[in-house]
Amino acid sequence: MTDQREEMVSALQDEVLSEMAETFFSARKAVDDEIELFRSREDELRRASQRALCLAAWLSDLLTGRDMAERLWLALGVPVDFLSLVDSGERCPHRDLPFAWTRRGRYEKLLQDVYEDAWRAFDDYVNGTATPVPGRPGKVRRLGYRRYRRWAGEINRMVEKVNRDHSPSCVLGMARSMDVQGQDKLRVAGGGMDGYSCALDATLALPCLDERVPALPDLPELPPPDAAARTLRSFARKAWDERRARAAEVLARVEHSQE
Repeated sequence: MTDQREEMVSALQDEVLSEMAETFFSARKAVDDEIELFRSREDELRRASQRALCLAAWLSDLLTGRDMAERLWLALGVPVDFLSLVDSGERCPHRDLPFAWTRRGRYEKLLQDVYEDAWRAFDDYVNGTATPVPGRPGKVRRLGYRRYRRWAGEINRMVEKVNRDHSPSCVLGMARSMDVQGQDKLRVAGGGMDGYSCALDATLALPCLDERVPALPDLPELPPPDAAARTLRSFARKAWDERRARAAEVLARVEHSQE
């Protein structure tokens, strides 16, 4: 009878230990999987930021220089810190030239068209583009820079919960508490988990993400084209009147690229 009881206790201990181990590793794997998915989207966002900055560079080029571009952004109420990331030598694929009866009119319309492209690219990066959710017809999701940063915060809360609720020392302590004979030997020897548990948890703790996401630029939102139209026309005329030779040169370069 005693042997049977010991076998039942041993089987129960094995089952409990197995469930504890499965819970411990499953919780950590769920975090690892979420972080892997998080990092897999970083390149996509980086490409979106590069396209936005490329179009910002094209706008600066059309406006004949960074000084005029900075004045435009300030007039539109857009912070200009991001201009330090703009490569003045970068050129985006040129779009079709708009029709106008005069070269001045064509220049003005081209500036407005490129601004609209830039506005859309900045919005795609900051707020994300709507993409279908696999397996859920009619459902879409948007992942932009802002949502990506919130996602980092959500993952960090997952990490903190796993480190708190599924710490290695907690699991190991529970496992040892089930070994009655082992506990008796530890008490006799004066051993325990004190000190060791803190070092174990610190060594095996899952790391948090940097919620600032320093690998990606923090770009501003741009006013929609309709709201910016009057300011764009004003700056196009100013650039054409004050720097006609340089503005005409930029326009000619675009025209030649279409031939």
